[in-house]
Amino acid sequence: MLEIRKEDNMKLNFIWDKKQEMDEVEIKAHPVNKEKLEPLKQELCSSQMFNVQNPKNNRKLRIDIQQVEVIVSLGHLSKIISASKEEYLLQKRLKELLTLEANGFFRINNSTILNLSQVASFRSSDHARLEVFTKNNNRYLVSRHYAKLIKEKLL
Repeated sequence: MLEIRKEDNMKLNFIWDKKQEMDEVEIKAHPVNKEKLEPLKQELCSSQMFNVQNPKNNRKLRIDIQQVEVIVSLGHLSKIISASKEEYLLQKRLKELLTLEANGFFRINNSTILNLSQVASFRSSDHARLEVFTKNNNRYLVSRHYAKLIKEKLL
């Protein structure tokens, strides 16, 4: 447990519990503190953004992560394909993006992370793999290593 005292005499306790779900954070506070914690709630609940680069004109822009359909590895950087079929470059490797699981993004093979909110349907494939179809009718193959987890998340 980590304890922090703020200057307004509010005490913050951080308790790290392995029994807690990985995609869940619990915050308990007295109703008197609601006004103080509202900005924190807004920040935590607001949609996250990616700082990306448009490869056509090298312009940098920010896109909402919920617009992303898939992230594909390109070595030391990644290619983002949006739900509107736009392609962008992201200066991060896939292993740096594993924290996106809290937002519904899961690795489906060694080179791809998929936004499960974009999945329309799926079916079993050869060699214990899974075929996933997105709302844009794109087809992705989930390797047998990740198939069980993805199937659980989709059901």
